[in-house]
Amino acid sequence: MGVEFLWGGRVTGLDSSGVRIDGMRHLFRWLVGADGRDSAVRKWARLNTRGGRHRRFGFRRHYLITPWTDMVEVYWGERCQMFVTPTGSEEVSVSLLTSDPQMRIDRALPHFPSLARRLHGAATLTTELGAVTAFERARAVVRGKIALVGDASGSVDGIAGLGLSLAFQQAIFLGEALARKDLEYYQAAHRRICKIPTRLNRVLLLMSESAWMRRKVLRLFAKSPGMFGALISLHTGQRAPEELKAGEVIDLGWRVLWA
Repeated sequence: MGVEFLWGGRVTGLDSSGVRIDGMRHLFRWLVGADGRDSAVRKWARLNTRGGRHRRFGFRRHYLITPWTDMVEVYWGERCQMFVTPTGSEEVSVSLLTSDPQMRIDRALPHFPSLARRLHGAATLTTELGAVTAFERARAVVRGKIALVGDASGSVDGIAGLGLSLAFQQAIFLGEALARKDLEYYQAAHRRICKIPTRLNRVLLLMSESAWMRRKVLRLFAKSPGMFGALISLHTGQRAPEELKAGEVIDLGWRVLWA
């Protein structure tokens, strides 16, 4: 298809029609910045993120143990959450998200006694790996012939579990925009794709910071599993945002307050 890969090439700058790779200038018709949360393309194109960046820290480790459920479990605690995912017949993945830069999985486990008991004595299969997770949005994702996709175009905190999903959705519309030779089509689609996940991410982060809010919301969901299911369907794209009526949103707010 005429595609040339420059594996390991170092990009050192760009202008309106060319990019410098390993000291040589390459012309482009379109440039897609898919270079992650700290995108160099975004900085060079002056598509900087909005203020109010929210950063946390994520860690992950795998344990040799028979999964006790085929579901993903989420444990909420003070300033942190832990996620347990069955990843094999004799393996589970344990992840930690926290606002405390000093906290690690071993330090967090005592905050979740039931999980600590399940993992007691289990051998570890991998070393503990860590990364920064951030909630931030770019002011725009298109400038001239340049477009941003994935975390380069703005990221959601890992608590939402939507990073890869959003990137794949964006890529589909970006491909359509390139075929149309109209990046504004992608800009509009990107805004639409990220609208609901951004709002839900804010709610989840508020729950992580407020024990009062967390108790209220979880108590409501325990009483109303149907409502919880509807929000999960919305969160995962199985239910269109326009299907959620204004009255339902207001009702949800009141029910949280009275839970």
